[in-house]
Amino acid sequence: MLISISFSEVTTKGGNRRLFENMLIRNALASLAPLGSFKAQRRGGRVLLSSEKEHDADAVKSALTKTFGIDAITISIPAKPDIKEIETAVLAHSSDLVGHSIRVEAKRSDKMFSLTSQQINETIGAALVNAGCTVDLENPERTIFINILPQEALISFERIRGPGGLPVGSGGKMISLLSGGIDSPVSSWMMMKRGCEVDFLHLHQFPDNKDVRNSKMMRILQKLREYSPKKLRLFAVPYNEFYKKTLTMEPRNELVVFRRFIMHLANELAKEHGYQGIITGDSIGQVASQTAENLLATNEASQLPVYRPLIGFNKQEIVDLAMKIGTFEVSIESYKDCCSLVAHKSPCTRVPLKVAKRMEEEMGIEEVVKKTLKQIEIMEI
Repeated sequence: MLISISFSEVTTKGGNRRLFENMLIRNALASLAPLGSFKAQRRGGRVLLSSEKEHDADAVKSALTKTFGIDAITISIPAKPDIKEIETAVLAHSSDLVGHSIRVEAKRSDKMFSLTSQQINETIGAALVNAGCTVDLENPERTIFINILPQEALISFERIRGPGGLPVGSGGKMISLLSGGIDSPVSSWMMMKRGCEVDFLHLHQFPDNKDVRNSKMMRILQKLREYSPKKLRLFAVPYNEFYKKTLTMEPRNELVVFRRFIMHLANELAKEHGYQGIITGDSIGQVASQTAENLLATNEASQLPVYRPLIGFNKQEIVDLAMKIGTFEVSIESYKDCCSLVAHKSPCTRVPLKVAKRMEEEMGIEEVVKKTLKQIEIMEI
């Protein structure tokens, strides 16, 4: 089996292009590893993945369409770089094309080839018409892709769109605040698409960390794991130390103080594990804790940059993306997350920073964070 993968954004990296390509190749091979052994080589501005064994084409496509950095995937048929050899190879695999409208798209990566791209299109197109096809250059039912490389021609009858973006590992290490809702898995996915290596922090109300393993949170991670070349790490944290302090707290301001508490935890984990930023699923104005004023009060608790890739999305746009990436159905399963436990029926939309900091001092936030960190359990998937 021979697979050709192409990429566009990686090619813009100038002197760093080789570094990004190496990461992309590593990730592609990691995605395919459960299917068997593949080898990679660079040819004509793209990467060719090959295996001596035949593999389930659908499984190969599924793995590579979830590998960030790839723009297009084609399962290719090699031929000698000779127009007669190319024609023979195309006709040998043309049984599914007969009776359909077709278009030929040739590209000469090797400009020394004797025919131009248009001449290749015309020659192969005429051969297919003689075999029983019709030509439709605007809306063909099938397209035949031919790429002329210096030592061989690659022929494909299908081009699958990849996810684009940058290879995971090229954009730094982040920790994502994972709730039980729709938004945070989507924001994590978006940062993975920008090349970030993402781990997760989840606060829960279970009596034991082990209960998280049997919850929907692990199934959400399983969905996101499909897009990661490496295992995902989850820091499971009990909510009880903070909860003990809420009995004497102003209920309308409690959610902002809780979100600051999570920021403190994330910053401490970042010091130990080398994270360079925090990811949240905030969308400005979506709920009371996500007003500009309350986001300001929350941000102040972090020494790290806070990334909010969904900040300008409305809820339907987030839902649509969650359905696309496969996390929506799991996210909407019933789950009592900690934010819902501290949410007041009429929360304050403008908690002054000085009020939030005063409430933290009164509850002894440093001691609460210290005790909570001792109860963390790390899970991998």
